Amino acid sequence: MLEALSVASLCALLAPAPSQPSGDAVLRVHKGVLSDALAGSFQHSNALQGALGDVPLGNGGPAADGRRDLLGGLGGGLLGGGGIGGLLGGLTGGLLGGAGGGLLGGLTGGLLRARDDASSGGVAGGLFSGGDDGDPYGGAPRNIPHPRGWPVAGHDVPAGVAGGALDPEGLPRDGGVLGTAGVLGSSGGLPGRGGLLGGGGGVLGVLGEGGLLSTVQGLTGLRIVELTLPRVSLRLLPGVGLHLNLRTRAAISARSLLGFLDIAVDVNITSRVRLTMDGASYPRLVVERCDTLLGGIKVRLLRGLLPIVDNLLASVLNRILPSLLCPAVDVALGLVSDQLGLVNSLVPLGLLGSIQYTVSSLPLVTGQFLEIDLNTAVGRAAGGLVDYPLGRPEAVPTPPRVPMPPLPPMPDTSSSQLGLSVNFLSSVMSVLQRQGALDLDISSGMFPELPPLTTSTLGALIPAVFKAYPESHELLLKIAVPEAPVVTLKKSKGVIQLTATAEVMVIHPQDVQKSLCLLNIDAALLAQFSVEDHKLKISVSLEKTDLSLVSSSIGDFDTSLLETLVGRIFDVAFLPAMNSILAEGVPLPRLLNIDFTNADVDVIQDLLVLSA
Repeated sequence: MLEALSVASLCALLAPAPSQPSGDAVLRVHKGVLSDALAGSFQHSNALQGALGDVPLGNGGPAADGRRDLLGGLGGGLLGGGGIGGLLGGLTGGLLGGAGGGLLGGLTGGLLRARDDASSGGVAGGLFSGGDDGDPYGGAPRNIPHPRGWPVAGHDVPAGVAGGALDPEGLPRDGGVLGTAGVLGSSGGLPGRGGLLGGGGGVLGVLGEGGLLSTVQGLTGLRIVELTLPRVSLRLLPGVGLHLNLRTRAAISARSLLGFLDIAVDVNITSRVRLTMDGASYPRLVVERCDTLLGGIKVRLLRGLLPIVDNLLASVLNRILPSLLCPAVDVALGLVSDQLGLVNSLVPLGLLGSIQYTVSSLPLVTGQFLEIDLNTAVGRAAGGLVDYPLGRPEAVPTPPRVPMPPLPPMPDTSSSQLGLSVNFLSSVMSVLQRQGALDLDISSGMFPELPPLTTSTLGALIPAVFKAYPESHELLLKIAVPEAPVVTLKKSKGVIQLTATAEVMVIHPQDVQKSLCLLNIDAALLAQFSVEDHKLKISVSLEKTDLSLVSSSIGDFDTSLLETLVGRIFDVAFLPAMNSILAEGVPLPRLLNIDFTNADVDVIQDLLVLSA
């Protein structure tokens, strides 16, 4: 029991803690978005173009691992192997003859002769030789005719055959067609080192080392002429980055001593990629390991004259393709990294200010998505940034900061998710307030939906006004927002708390203005959120107002008498003006072509969540 508890406690300690956002915005990106971005980087860039063209070849010398390089020297080409044998034969035995016992003869006996005279086909031991002066049918002199054909059953094998193919005991003769120096011999025969199926010679080594199937060792002019658009698949590695898989097909041409080669090969590129941060706080995708796996290698010699399949070619291509294709992966990942870096941006907030998004910490990698914490810096058009000033901070109080809650689980139908805190939304409202965008002067006749703004209209509600101004005078209503509005978010409800002042000015002759009264208005505005053109749109409507009298030239009066008129002014004049400013929209962070237009918007405690 104690052991089980200890294990459980250890697991709890080692388990990663839930992510706590450190900024004012959190952006989640599904792995499918990353895959699409990477595929797009191959499609719309020249990432693959760098791999096309001539392949650098060596000089025929040994490589660092002891193997010969791509040139392979004369000994590994189409015309031979091991440096001593070619297509027409070699010192160890060629198709048409040689010094080691080939198809037409050699030192120890070939198909026709096998003795000392290699140039004449040999003197003794061949298939058509039975002794010093013999022939296929025994050792009789040449001027004596012989029967044709093999003997009938029950008769002895003719001496020529016995002497040329078999020894006296009926076994393959050492110098005959079936012997060690003949067609089936281990050294110079068909399957031997110098034979048709062996190694060490030219075409005699078709299946052997240095033969036709290792023609790649003698290739020149190797050139990648085409790479198909790769199919991209990836999986995220929690806490690390991603495992990338690319499948493409390469068309390669080459020259050899026999002619031109066309090579087609399926290439599977696998890479382990780590997500890091550079010195400028830009996220970067860095390749830690890159490998290639080849399959379906097809070679056509002499432009289709001789179709062959050569698995030995894989050993060479496996050496050269990683050095050519892995840099293409680096280029594509670099383009995706650049797109990731675009989230660090400075975007205009209409004509009034700007918003700067910056990555606050190393993005979190889970099995399904990438999570990026963002700092938001909202600034005025001609001034420092409000929350994260660049340079000296402004000595202006800001609303108390609210800890940002974690994002809720991302819906299965969503490819991306963005969370915006109340701190960020309040900062946007603060910029509008500091720029005076929320202030409004209303005069009589400006809004036909309103009653005339005169002392007579006001005096009908407040007798003290009629008493002070028995003759009608026009009024000027000055609405100002002296403090930054505060945004509060609760489940399914967004509210903007706004404190405004409304000063009523009486216009005297010669445009002389005198203050009648100053009202304080605490308004609660219901906020509705939507996304259009990748901008957050906010619209407000009046929930309630609370009036109080600050000062008056006509003495105290009951402000509740003005609530209906003030509500009407808000609905007809102030709120439409505020909504027209908010309609400019708040630019959202851009990342990997994610578009939150028409995204689902959820309002939860202290957080606005957009899901696209």
